[in-house]
Amino acid sequence: MTKMSTMEENLYDYEADVLVVGSGAAGFSAAISASLSGASVILFEGNQHVGGTTGLSGGTAWVPNNSSMRSQGVDDPKDHALEYLARLAAPQYFSSEHPTLGLPQNEFDLLATFYDEGADVIDALTEVGALDLVAEVSDTDHYIQFPDYGGHLPENKAPRGRHLAPRPGSGFMIQQLKRGAASKDVTVLLEHRVHDTILNEADEVVGLEIRAGHRTVIAAARRGVIFASGGFGQNGELLRRHIPGRVFGSCATPHAQGDFLRIANRLGASFGQMSGAWWKQIVVEPALRSPSPPSLWMPFGDSMVQVDRTGRRVVNEKAPYHDRGQVHLHYSATSRDFPNTLLFMIWDQVVADSPLDVPFRPPVPLPNEQLDYVIEAPDLEALSEAIDQRLTQLGDTIGDVRLSDDFAQNLHDTVNRFNNFAAEGVDHDFQRGSTMMELAWNLMERDNTPNPTMAPLSDNGPYYASIIGAGVLDTNGGPLINTEAQILGFDLQPIVGLYGAGNCVATPAGAAYWGPGTTIGLALTYGFIAGRNAAREPEKSLTP
Repeated sequence: MTKMSTMEENLYDYEADVLVVGSGAAGFSAAISASLSGASVILFEGNQHVGGTTGLSGGTAWVPNNSSMRSQGVDDPKDHALEYLARLAAPQYFSSEHPTLGLPQNEFDLLATFYDEGADVIDALTEVGALDLVAEVSDTDHYIQFPDYGGHLPENKAPRGRHLAPRPGSGFMIQQLKRGAASKDVTVLLEHRVHDTILNEADEVVGLEIRAGHRTVIAAARRGVIFASGGFGQNGELLRRHIPGRVFGSCATPHAQGDFLRIANRLGASFGQMSGAWWKQIVVEPALRSPSPPSLWMPFGDSMVQVDRTGRRVVNEKAPYHDRGQVHLHYSATSRDFPNTLLFMIWDQVVADSPLDVPFRPPVPLPNEQLDYVIEAPDLEALSEAIDQRLTQLGDTIGDVRLSDDFAQNLHDTVNRFNNFAAEGVDHDFQRGSTMMELAWNLMERDNTPNPTMAPLSDNGPYYASIIGAGVLDTNGGPLINTEAQILGFDLQPIVGLYGAGNCVATPAGAAYWGPGTTIGLALTYGFIAGRNAAREPEKSLTP
């Protein structure tokens, strides 16, 4: 951080009431909110284009009690909604009888604020033309429906309707927000990567030090600075330092390098959720070559399993991606390692021959498509040998992971056991196909199967496999915020003039991923709160 006393007023390259860092959902929401509160706003984006990770995502928002769901006759009372929020945010502490549901007061208040303000934020952004979203309450003609990921839990009384998607024909969410910001005279500057904050003599945050190409420029904030700069999902060093297990890739923007961690640390911020992320599974071999490999949002196919290095299933293959991704992080106190670092997705010819061309298909190629990360063999024993050979070829790029000596025999036993479950229609090991979300997201179905997510693998080959590992959409740990979206210092008091929202701060969601669009719903809500409150701050001294 730089002290304002070392600078002169005429050295400012930019000046506004509120400065915003990042142009994803949180940043645009903050900028529009601050403008609606009467502030002049400049938004800085390090990339060559706006959008951040929001622009790379599905671009939908999960918001409880939104007006679109209410207009369609779906009730979402606060007490029930908070039970669902808290149940997944901190399951290890959750207690339905406790006044704050087992959570510390500050964590409970963050969830309550999300419920109280989220719907109003969507309405406010809609009213000024910055959003046009609609809730999906019932089954639609889309190829996939979007109930809550925990729609089957008893605490969830409104499993449909919290998911908001752009109204058909209205454009992607980030396009809507960009138009909304332009209509509110928000200045957007690209390729301006924030390097540090600037403090005045009262230790208030009053500006930013920014790298614009080869230049360093200075921006002054008369009222407040808001960080919405994303997590550290693309920073391998920080991932290794903070995340348990191994992360093979991310779908975050390349600038998700965790810049705000360094900046906030210098300011004495308190941190939380540093081992947290929005999890998924990815295909490992392309991840070794590219920072954004194919993701397994929902593993494709019914006659398909995922097994560990011993040839045994360890996960419900149709569970939400956030839950499946974390299976790879399991630490075994017996073997003193992470036995699920790699899993192996195995499918038969029926799945391979499916003509469905859908975004959730990878790693299964389309018929007649050749992908070098797919392993093929005429039978399960030969497939086991081929997988082991591939691991040997990959060498130390994947660590010391090899198949067990009894992998082939265990795989035969696993397939037989799975086939019996499929014929019965009940997965007695992992309850595959037992939830609303799994059934809604299941794409490949056959006639007359008792469980549409499961079908017996063929008795004869060929069989196919791909190596699967953990990935992140982005991380979600960082400086702590309060319900005003203020960044908190070591003493848990606000750092004056500094706000945060989105993946660069410790998420109010904790361990939860409540439904599709959770990340963006929180980002829009707390970004809007940050913008409103930053705009209302008293003007600060910009000179010594």
